Amino acid sequence: MRNVEAVYKTVLLGTYGVVTVISGLTVVGFAMKHEQTSGSLVACGLAVLYVLAMRILALQNRHQAVAYFLVAFYMLLAGGLVWTWGINTPLGLLIFSVVIVLAGIVLTARHALLTAVVAGSLLIGIQALTVLGWHTPDMSWTGKESSYGDAVAYCVIFGMLALISWLYNREMERSLLQAKQAEIALSLQKATLRQKVKQRTDQLHRVQLEEMQQMYRFAELGQLGVTLLHDLANYLTALTLEIEGLQSQQNSDAITRAKEITGYLEELVESTRARLHGDTKKQTFDIIRQTNEVVTFLDYKATKAKVAIDWKPPAEVWNYTGDSTCFSQVIAIIVSNAIDAYGKPVAHQPAHTEANRLSIAMQRNKSYITIIISDWGKGIAKNQRKHLFKPFHTTKKTGLGIGLFIARQTVVINFGGDIMLNARSDHTEFIIKLPAQNKSANGQ
Repeated sequence: MRNVEAVYKTVLLGTYGVVTVISGLTVVGFAMKHEQTSGSLVACGLAVLYVLAMRILALQNRHQAVAYFLVAFYMLLAGGLVWTWGINTPLGLLIFSVVIVLAGIVLTARHALLTAVVAGSLLIGIQALTVLGWHTPDMSWTGKESSYGDAVAYCVIFGMLALISWLYNREMERSLLQAKQAEIALSLQKATLRQKVKQRTDQLHRVQLEEMQQMYRFAELGQLGVTLLHDLANYLTALTLEIEGLQSQQNSDAITRAKEITGYLEELVESTRARLHGDTKKQTFDIIRQTNEVVTFLDYKATKAKVAIDWKPPAEVWNYTGDSTCFSQVIAIIVSNAIDAYGKPVAHQPAHTEANRLSIAMQRNKSYITIIISDWGKGIAKNQRKHLFKPFHTTKKTGLGIGLFIARQTVVINFGGDIMLNARSDHTEFIIKLPAQNKSANGQ
């Protein structure tokens, strides 16, 4: 594009000079009363105005328009020469040749072919008018009359010039196309390099994430230790109560429950050890059966606290995929807190009253399994609810303050669910929401 602009600017500058010189000579000759006529002055004036118009367009950077004006100017000049002195005029033919080459350079190769066709048509047309006697050119400069053969010969020459110009410009355009293709290839290579950099950055991020996960495991080590301490405290309390019943009543059911609790503690320790090694124990388990086991384990504690557990398990199987031990921990923490919400029983208080009860209810739909655990104990003050799930916050004198924190962390991390306190309820109501996954009814 820069070469094209340089060519037409050079030609345009030369055109300015030629028109200026010819116009000056014409004016001087007319003033000295030589052979110049008023028609020559008009032609020179029009030429000057034409050149000024091209100059204005060039100053406005309208290069395409200037190129068309420039080609048209020389085409008109060559046509005027052959009209005046005939188609054999050497100057006119040379200017036609220049116009063809110029059109191919400043415009396109197609314009060179079109210019050759126009020039040939002008020559044939003028020759036809001459033969018919409608036009008589000034042939005083030569003693030889023109013919159709001359017109055809010149057309062949023009065609050759146009073909050369077209081939030259086609190669230039092909080189430009190759340059554009190279630019596209370079852009693709840059995009590929950018993608490789992104992949490498993602790899570094994954390595950093793995290192952070390892650090998280170290942090989880302390949390799991506290979790194990908390759960052991709950179940050891239940085990102690069962042993007290065993000692006072020699009850075989108490011995059975003591064995079950001991077995659960062993399973809890094994599960904690596996989680410390990064091996999450995922399996399909029955949510209803698992909840029923937790209620059975805590039944003696509820009886001693004179609290009735209102739990009516659905007569079906709700299968769920996850860590059954983690699920049991969550239910045990909430139910145990609900029992503790009634405080120590008053002497001679009836075993079960309307006030001393907690309820466990389950619902499910296509999206969630919802577990609702309610109690009507002393309740939770409004100013303490915002701190309810924070670690080391407790309302119990002997509490560690990590039960609800552990429960929420377990539900969020291990099951992708959530646990919340129903703020619109008049009593204490915890809602556990687990996303439905791999569940089936009636054992299917």
